[in-house]
Amino acid sequence: MMKKDSWFWDRMRQVHVDFHMPEFPRDAIKNFDAKSFVAQFVEAKVNVIGVFTKCHFGNAFYDNTVGHKHSGLKEDFFGEVLEEAHKHDIKVIAYYSLGTDAKAVLDNPDWYQVDEHGKVRGAEGTVWELPCINSPYREELVIPQIKEITEKYEMDGYLLDIPYLHNHYCFCSYCKKKFAEEYGRALTPELLETERETVIRFGIDSAARCMEEIASTIKRIRPHVLVNCNGAWRMGEPASVNATSDYGLWESQPSATGSFHNHSIRARFARTLDVPVQIMTVRFTEGWGLMSCKTAEQLKYEFATIMANGGIINIGDQMLPDGTLQAGVYDIIGEAFGFVEERERFCTRAESVREVALIANNTNNWYHDKDDAATFGAAKMLLEGHHQFDIYYNDNFPDLSGYRVVVLPETVELSAESVSRLEAFVAAGGLLLAAGAATFNKERQNLLLSNLLGVRYLERSPYEFGYLTEHEELWQGIARIPQLVEAPFVKTVPTTAETLSSIQWPLTVPAPNRAFRHPIPPGGNVSDFPGISANKFGNGTALYIAAPVFSSYWHSNHFWVRRIVTNLLGKYYTKYAEVTAPTHIETNVMRKNGKTYLHIINFQSIHAGEKSTAYYNPIENITPVHDIRVHIRDKSLSRAVVQPENEALAVERREDGIAFTIPKVHIHTIIELSEA
Repeated sequence: MMKKDSWFWDRMRQVHVDFHMPEFPRDAIKNFDAKSFVAQFVEAKVNVIGVFTKCHFGNAFYDNTVGHKHSGLKEDFFGEVLEEAHKHDIKVIAYYSLGTDAKAVLDNPDWYQVDEHGKVRGAEGTVWELPCINSPYREELVIPQIKEITEKYEMDGYLLDIPYLHNHYCFCSYCKKKFAEEYGRALTPELLETERETVIRFGIDSAARCMEEIASTIKRIRPHVLVNCNGAWRMGEPASVNATSDYGLWESQPSATGSFHNHSIRARFARTLDVPVQIMTVRFTEGWGLMSCKTAEQLKYEFATIMANGGIINIGDQMLPDGTLQAGVYDIIGEAFGFVEERERFCTRAESVREVALIANNTNNWYHDKDDAATFGAAKMLLEGHHQFDIYYNDNFPDLSGYRVVVLPETVELSAESVSRLEAFVAAGGLLLAAGAATFNKERQNLLLSNLLGVRYLERSPYEFGYLTEHEELWQGIARIPQLVEAPFVKTVPTTAETLSSIQWPLTVPAPNRAFRHPIPPGGNVSDFPGISANKFGNGTALYIAAPVFSSYWHSNHFWVRRIVTNLLGKYYTKYAEVTAPTHIETNVMRKNGKTYLHIINFQSIHAGEKSTAYYNPIENITPVHDIRVHIRDKSLSRAVVQPENEALAVERREDGIAFTIPKVHIHTIIELSEA
């Protein structure tokens, strides 16, 4: 795939400086000074900054004639920072709050978004006062401000925040009028219930049209300026919205998702795209604006997972009300960016080595990720099993040349044409693993993959859980007992598939008169239905697990489920890079300028306290791991060098490649692999 050329690919050390500032602090912005402000970025090795032009409160931070400039600001905040940053070769992204503007709607109540209950989407003066992009807010404020900012300043890019209507629908008078004009019918809350997709589509189209108008306005004035709306190029984002953005931005906070895997998972999708995508973490331990700061150790780990997997690093900060930055924060960011600077030359513009394609569905907005358990569970299994994999969205996957394995989580949605492509992939010798109701079609009442998997869908199980009967080879490393899968199985009838493990039903459904010591009863009858099956198809094999094992694993963390899946994949293919290491070690293989780079990332966190209030597990220190054994199945390679230290390793020649031992991995070690 041809990547769109952009300076953005090469700027790995980005900081977004939040400055949503209300009017009431008496001494707001009184200590702002552009030189000392930018000097802290220079000292911290930052090469891109996001700087505010308008905040959620509707306050402008530049010399304006349109809108309301913050009353505490005497200087031209944006203009002075821009000029000073460019002196130090720091690129500047102009931040503009689009979907939230408290002053605009408080001054013009008819601009408010309205929910299905007829209530305005306001929050009594807090930051979440929501104007409707279909109201005159766009014509009277947004476009005039964007024109003024773009004409006045030579910025390098834009970040337009929150382009969408809340939940993708609004019932204000302007939306009702436009909907009636376009659809010839009334926009009502009842229509949201009966034809939700139509209403949502109108909302998404509204966002796309708004972004198209903004982007066109900017490009007419400054064609070279990069444009982005927050969330563009995330997995599942509408193509019409992506088309308005020259780069992507995907917010990614461990405190929001409850997982440190999110950076890696996002980056493994982003690297398959032809535009650069920021993976944006924050300095804060628990969300935007909490004036806390992570350790340098944690930021180094987070940054490593982003850059090693093909993403662009961006970290969010928060200015103080007086218009200054917290110097101590930039001591930490500077140390972490120094770590990045040593490694980024091995990471920027690198391409992933193709081996496993995880083709998944996106089931929510991917900020909190709570509803996307299947994708996250599958990725977690592959990460912990040290598999080399990329992530694709439903039908948007390539020709699969170079891939050896395809994994389909239970929520994936594919067309008949995509299924034909997968059939060709397996027939040519590929391996496929599908789970649960992957590709289930309501009209056909069957799996679209039925022929490939060699099973016919019958019905869903009445139980919310079940057991898999023992299979000696697949049970390596776990107890030789029927293994629980805490999720409902699917009944399928084998047509050409071989059963490797059967479904064992629980003894009963728990009820007051059928109670056991634990809410999940022990195993009962062994069914005639396959729990795990394998089907020869042409020169390849299609594997099927008749339960949503990936979402089950994400919710339960039942290690035995992951080990069964790992053993199943290991039975049918051998990895390009075999790394013998604990599950908390992450591996990834990339190529750049004719060389192959094996990334090894080490993770350890501290146990949280009370989960309901202290769910965030911080990283204070990471203990090095020693003597990691690696086997690379590539006969063309003969040299392994630890980077950035540039230390050669002793290499053993194998019949199918090379082997070596990595003596120590602290946070992130890169092994440069090449010919002699």
